[in-house]
Amino acid sequence: MKYNKQLLITSLAAAIAGCGGGSSSQPPTNDNGSTPPTSNFEYVVSANYFNSCGEIIPQTEAMVVRHDNSGAVAAVYEADDEGNIAIDYAGVATYTMLSVGYWGETAYPRVHTYVDITADKIKNTRIIAEGFANEDSCECNNVTFDISNVPVASPMASVVVSTTTSADIFDINDTDGLAEAYVCRSIGGEWPDIALTLTSAQEEPAKTYYTAVLSDYSFDETVVVSDAELVRKVPFSVLNNNVNSDSSLRVSLRGRKDDWLHYADNVRVWDVTELSPSVPIFDTPETYIDAYNVEFDSFSSEGTDIQVSIYTGAEVTVPSTHTESLDLSLMSYDLFSQQVSTFFDDESYDLSALGADSVTVTMSGNNSFDDRLYFFQLTTPSEGSLAILDSLEIEGVDFPLSSNFNFDEEPASGYISLEAYDVQSTTDYLESLNSDDVTAYGIVYFDF
Repeated sequence: MKYNKQLLITSLAAAIAGCGGGSSSQPPTNDNGSTPPTSNFEYVVSANYFNSCGEIIPQTEAMVVRHDNSGAVAAVYEADDEGNIAIDYAGVATYTMLSVGYWGETAYPRVHTYVDITADKIKNTRIIAEGFANEDSCECNNVTFDISNVPVASPMASVVVSTTTSADIFDINDTDGLAEAYVCRSIGGEWPDIALTLTSAQEEPAKTYYTAVLSDYSFDETVVVSDAELVRKVPFSVLNNNVNSDSSLRVSLRGRKDDWLHYADNVRVWDVTELSPSVPIFDTPETYIDAYNVEFDSFSSEGTDIQVSIYTGAEVTVPSTHTESLDLSLMSYDLFSQQVSTFFDDESYDLSALGADSVTVTMSGNNSFDDRLYFFQLTTPSEGSLAILDSLEIEGVDFPLSSNFNFDEEPASGYISLEAYDVQSTTDYLESLNSDDVTAYGIVYFDF
């Protein structure tokens, strides 16, 4: 497999090299440069980040650039004080969304270009900036809780702790012992609810699941978890097995309530027959079930070690009333591997043989201090050409972080990935971008 990392970085950099300088506000124009009539269409994209205090901070500096057929800037849509970006163009176009991410306290540019879409396909942007918050406006503390009253099937319990302000924590605890949750809030704000999921640490897949939500807790005393609920289970089966003997089938169970409450469990088996005949379904949140194959390879390119990870599989969202078998038609691992092996060899590509509706190329780079330099994504139809990267321009757009677009020095570490998605309910590129239907996919990561 040919892999020229610096060539791709140079191409991606060329797409955004003109960013910076000039006016930050431009009127919409037609491809011929004339001003189009006012459109009745308006779509609003939201841009914000979620800091470790649990605060949602509007990204007032975010913007969306609409390109004309030549790749030049046709219009610039800027965020308001709430981080909302209103787009008044109803046609199909290529858009670039510019926003800010945070790596610790270091800001870096995030760029996502969508090829040939309608504005409603631009995703709202919320960056989770863990560990980033103004110390003068944030306070954090530990909550200790006693899980000895939860009747899990073993004296050893696997505990998953979730809040709006911390990553999920997987702990193995003696049920006679204590567990902790780290919570934060903005000063003057409310402490977040804490969601707990407990299972036996010695059963995989687990036979029983207990959940509890802690809303009223104190930092001065141990909280006794006494009202954990036994989660009901429904029949569950997968009709398609993984096709590679060297791969595993992994099932991830996730629940969400009010955009914050997450339960989680991960089960990895070598054969679909090893899966439990039933799975936990949470009564209030939706439950998500993912299944995919995993196979790894590694090779050295130009004296640099590149770790290649390839995934193929399928994903489905299961509502709490689901009691049927799941037909997870996995993308062919062998065919996907063959297709991506030639992706970077030629500007033109065609992944339609995979059944793919869309392809997303991602590039993320860190400097020698492990600070993130940039995050770039390109979403295109399954057939196309990377030559579009040579035509895209953002010249004259005054993006506040334009000084960080510096690709003169190759990043010390990072990854490039390619993702192909096949939404099985449609063959339409636009429809597939926002669909939650069963989706087959293939992903390859080049970690360097």
